[in-house]
Amino acid sequence: MSEGLSNTTTREESVLDARVSGLALEWVWPTSRIDSLQGGKLSIGRDHEAAIRIEGSGVSRHHAELYRQGPLYVIRDLGSTNGTWVAGRRIEHAPVHPGSVIRIGEWVAVVVSRMEGPPAVEFSELAPGLFGGAAIAELLSPLKRAATSALPVLLIGATGTGKERLACAVHHLSGRKGPFLALNCAALPEQLAESELFGHRRGAFTGAERNSPGYFRAANGGTLFLDEMPELAATLQAKLLRVVEDRQVMGLGEVSSTPVDVRIVSASQKPLHELVAGGRLRADLAARLGGLELLIPPLASRRSDIAGLFSQFLKQQTGGRPPAVEARVVEALCLHHWAGNVRELELLTRRLLAVHGHEPKLRRQHLPPELRAVTENLSARSPQSSSQMGRRDHELARLRHELAQNGGNVKAAAAAMGVSRQRVYRLLEGDADLAPARGSENESGN
Repeated sequence: MSEGLSNTTTREESVLDARVSGLALEWVWPTSRIDSLQGGKLSIGRDHEAAIRIEGSGVSRHHAELYRQGPLYVIRDLGSTNGTWVAGRRIEHAPVHPGSVIRIGEWVAVVVSRMEGPPAVEFSELAPGLFGGAAIAELLSPLKRAATSALPVLLIGATGTGKERLACAVHHLSGRKGPFLALNCAALPEQLAESELFGHRRGAFTGAERNSPGYFRAANGGTLFLDEMPELAATLQAKLLRVVEDRQVMGLGEVSSTPVDVRIVSASQKPLHELVAGGRLRADLAARLGGLELLIPPLASRRSDIAGLFSQFLKQQTGGRPPAVEARVVEALCLHHWAGNVRELELLTRRLLAVHGHEPKLRRQHLPPELRAVTENLSARSPQSSSQMGRRDHELARLRHELAQNGGNVKAAAAAMGVSRQRVYRLLEGDADLAPARGSENESGN
């Protein structure tokens, strides 16, 4: 092996070691708790001397252990009565990595990465109406610093990720005395959009039977959340730009403008520069509204929040008297992809309560078919180990998993593994099933 390759491998191993040393086991059910994974071997069970002690139904005294195998952590069942489950599958031993879902008895945990991350943050109410763990707390940190300024805030995230809740948190943190108003720009009829935003005088158009202040004047002294802001027509974007610049509003049929003091928080599913390049957003408006840009991660990438959100929705829908929940339900929820994000989870909670809320306990068989099957589908894709698997086999299994999770995107898979793309390419070249991926590096969206 050449000296250059040896140095590269050493650097990659140090990155992996750092990644492993930054892992934590975040218990999400039946209670919230974080145990850092430090040391060569950690025992799990009811025993008083267990490094990670958990009690309750289905937990043996010496249930399982986590131990380091090279740059990886592996969980091994210690002959427990009820088994140790990873990704919905009973295992004897299996590697774990950020995002792995572990079930022991009635306890469910998610492996999370702590490397270069914020201090340990358990799931909690971080601002009025805003619940989350470390990922959301990290987003909230710059918002807290910028909230009292007039700096516009742009929230970027897929539908249902909780953009309005974050916008409301900005308003709360700002200390502004006026109201918080939210407007979905994509749902505005084009012929009424200008009137809804800026108001109108009585008689300004057919059907205008009374004066209307519009959202900007109604939100004076407070915060206006413009969800799906890039969906506004080009003519409206020009008028919105003028209001943002001049801080004055002139409604339809009016002859003079009115000063307004409104903090604008806007939201988009894509970064503004992409929308500008695609001709969907004016560059000058993007420059005005993109003061502080924050990317909200999808729910599937913050699995440790799922159980807490589910529990919170149960409490909200039942007046604080939720039914008991089987751990296998929580396990399935943590493994689901959640294309609709937090909104989809909330809707599922309401569905479960509407159909099965009269029963004393929500069980796995109460879940819709696509969620009951999720453990089987994911376990087939999740890397499993055997006693003969070495480091390269572990990395190949992990690479297959990450490529599947990231749509074949090599760069994203490498980042998720904490290795360089060069290391991924060497793994690809040595695996006949994955080798074609190098010829078509799916690196869109970089």
